[in-house]
Amino acid sequence: MANKQADSGIAVLDSSVEVHFPIALVFTIEAESETDIVDARLHYQVDKMNYAQVTSEGWPDFAPATRVETSWVWDMRKSSLPPGAAISYWWTMRDTAGNKFETPPAEVHFDDGRYDWQSLNKSDLTFFWYEGDDSFARELIDACEQGLARLKPISHCEAHSDEAISKPIRIYIYASAGDL
Repeated sequence: MANKQADSGIAVLDSSVEVHFPIALVFTIEAESETDIVDARLHYQVDKMNYAQVTSEGWPDFAPATRVETSWVWDMRKSSLPPGAAISYWWTMRDTAGNKFETPPAEVHFDDGRYDWQSLNKSDLTFFWYEGDDSFARELIDACEQGLARLKPISHCEAHSDEAISKPIRIYIYASAGDL
């Protein structure tokens, strides 16, 4: 994202995120304004089933200035995400003149880039694996599909289970626990 400016007078020059699986996500923003930018916050939501949508905030450290570049690191050693998790995020900024700016939401996936993943799709299931052949993945995806078929008739007991089963499912298969 570059040169995004609202009528607020705050211009976002760059916004990016780096995935360092399994250690961290690093969110970075660079912005400028005619007056000092004094507040920058990262807002994020993890795509998972909750009874309520949860929005968390990250508060990066920076010195107020008319041009700032700052980062916030989500340290996965303190709280982790599964491989492939989708995170929606956006920034809000405020300057000393009281101007406010919010970036449009963007999405990043916490993908494990350490392996050469293969994928197989069937219905709403996607399997990712890096060791083994197609028959290995087909056997696993068939077993998963049978399990989901058995769950559907009893899923009405849980408030969100119909929603969960109707969402696409992504499964990552690791060759060993040590690889994760």
